[in-house]
Amino acid sequence: MYLMYIDESGDTIPISQKGKRFLVLTGCIIHEKDKSEIEKLFRDIKQKYYQNPDIEIKSNFLRYANPDLAEFSPIKLNSREQYNQLELEITELLKSIPVDIFSVVICKEDYWKKYPSQNPYNIAYIFLTERFQKYLQEKNSLGISIIDPREGQVEKHYIGLELDKIHNKLRWDDGFWRKCPNVIEKVLFSSSDKTIGIQVADLFCYPIFHIFEYNKSRDEYWRFREITFPRLYKKESKLDGIGLKLFPEESKKDLKFFS
Repeated sequence: MYLMYIDESGDTIPISQKGKRFLVLTGCIIHEKDKSEIEKLFRDIKQKYYQNPDIEIKSNFLRYANPDLAEFSPIKLNSREQYNQLELEITELLKSIPVDIFSVVICKEDYWKKYPSQNPYNIAYIFLTERFQKYLQEKNSLGISIIDPREGQVEKHYIGLELDKIHNKLRWDDGFWRKCPNVIEKVLFSSSDKTIGIQVADLFCYPIFHIFEYNKSRDEYWRFREITFPRLYKKESKLDGIGLKLFPEESKKDLKFFS
């Protein structure tokens, strides 16, 4: 059994209202046999630096934990040496744990030109679940999707009922999507502060958003180059359209990542 923990970076706010250019939905896939050990390793780091294994560590919390920065973080440290060591240990953890990453990147401006009334979160979730289904078929296994219903600046008032409907259609109905019978159960909701898998997904997700939102190449942001890129799922060394999907396709022409 595989568990896909899902988190997003970016938002679904219109760009005219100072929304971000991109919405990124990322799934971190963990085998059930590895789940407890990953949680233990992460909790040990939290205990070492905060004397609290239940404290929440996410990408924005970690970036702003740096005492040299003015931004607030609930895990802010007073020692730069301690911060450097914390970041090193988190980085080494993310490099070492046995996970696979799938990510869907939606260029909101181009998406809304084609589908002006549609929520980009829905299509991102469909693309992500289709990739999870194919992964499960390759592994001859079953899987469960787990998502945080309250994260970020995403319009999620609909997420319980509407996303559950989309998830159910993916499992049972024929449509333009790939049918996903290996994804069992309804989509499960769990808040990130209570779920280490979602915190890990968040730490992998933000570097993808950063690369696209600030139009950088894959080598220009160290967290992407060193942490996320090696974990993105590839088939015969191919990443585009497999471990990472950009939609709409025509958005690629303006992005350094694809140049």
